[in-house]
Amino acid sequence: MEDVQASPHYPTMNFEAARASGFDGCNQWFAGVAHDGESLRFGPVGTTRRACEAGSAGAVERRFLAILNATRFAHYDQDALVLLDAEQRQIGRFRADASERR
Repeated sequence: MEDVQASPHYPTMNFEAARASGFDGCNQWFAGVAHDGESLRFGPVGTTRRACEAGSAGAVERRFLAILNATRFAHYDQDALVLLDAEQRQIGRFRADASERR
């Protein structure tokens, strides 16, 4: 799967204690997080309810939320957080500094 950030609507991800939040391409999102070593799971994801375009912003949001729901593992690769599914396939990649997005 290509980099989630290959869109003009860049999702973001911030962690604080056992919570994660950010921007999903259209709305703000938030969820509980459980992690142990490389195991990472997001709890039920909540979002604000801003109406999104049917096109790009809505598509990015749907894809990003699907990635959060499918995440089971994560690891760091240099300056990026790599999200992996249950088979440990890469499903998302987030750079630590949003100003250096690809």
